[in-house]
Amino acid sequence: MKRVLVCGLVPDIGGLEKIVIDFYNNLNTDEFEFEFLLQGPEDVEFSEHFKKLCKNPIVVHRIPKLRPNIKLALKEWDKFFRNNAHRYDILWSNQNGLTHLEFLKLAKKYGIKKRIVHGHCATADKFYRFIHPINRLFVGKYATDFWACGVEAANHFYRGKEKNKALVVNNAIEVEQFLYNEEIREKLRKEYNIPENCLVVGQVSRLYEKQKNQSFCVKVFSELVKKEPNSRLVFIGRGDTTFLTNLAKEYNVEDKVIFTGLKSNVGEMLNLLDVFFFPSNFEGLPIVLVEAQANGLPVVTANHLPVARILENYDNSLSLKDEWKLWTDKILSVRDGRILDRDYVYEEIRKHGYEIKSATRQLESLFNE
Repeated sequence: MKRVLVCGLVPDIGGLEKIVIDFYNNLNTDEFEFEFLLQGPEDVEFSEHFKKLCKNPIVVHRIPKLRPNIKLALKEWDKFFRNNAHRYDILWSNQNGLTHLEFLKLAKKYGIKKRIVHGHCATADKFYRFIHPINRLFVGKYATDFWACGVEAANHFYRGKEKNKALVVNNAIEVEQFLYNEEIREKLRKEYNIPENCLVVGQVSRLYEKQKNQSFCVKVFSELVKKEPNSRLVFIGRGDTTFLTNLAKEYNVEDKVIFTGLKSNVGEMLNLLDVFFFPSNFEGLPIVLVEAQANGLPVVTANHLPVARILENYDNSLSLKDEWKLWTDKILSVRDGRILDRDYVYEEIRKHGYEIKSATRQLESLFNE
């Protein structure tokens, strides 16, 4: 039995957290035991949702966030590793950017032999762009294994010998949970009072403007309703809706924008949509784009993001600098493009390496190296 300490997750359920949980749910628990190290005080809503998604028993440890009191936080982090490092064979540090190397440093300091850094993002915001390249110079001093969710993420996270050692570990999903279901679609459309033959555009993501660029969705949608008044924009995910609600009012589409909040049944919720619209500012390899394609949805995303094309109805031909009208025309051109052949979709997802059971066997093999 190997015990793995999982680090880098935040007190919210986003794409990264969902990826790790899916791996955990398919892990051979006779060979591996996961424990989660989360930053921040106990959050009942987060913990319950996290536990609801986990099929296997879960052990969670809490440490303070680095900010605002970095000195105090690092003291507590050091205490945790000093008292517990001897219990772990592996540290698995999942990171959207190399904002710090403390987990890796402490794991090395207190004797965890296998120390994995796993990069999940291919670009970064302004703060990350400053600190990320600096930490990239030193990551090889503390980590033993270098993983990334895709080639673009590997290029972003690693240089030199670390890049040469880097391995791509695909983000993967339980495909059966996402396959299209007409009955669920009809049920959800009634639940959200969406009229028949209504064009529904939307996305699954945390409401986080700096990264997810949801204001762009609202602006493009305001152009879309001029050509297709019978349409809705749906945001599936957790976050403060105030900014987007006010923006929707400004563009006179507030009665056509729906916020569902956090949902554990994402696979079912995707049936609600006709087009998956995802113009993020930066990403790694967004697992939601794999999930959307598993539902057969046509995907419209930006051309600067890492390519996650599996099906032929995936489109990343436009730039965020292009006019909203071009994005509107693109969405309208693919509105009837959902692929309904579930067997075909499943096989394509599997062939491209995004089926969770196969991906988990790869993960276990890498843990054992």
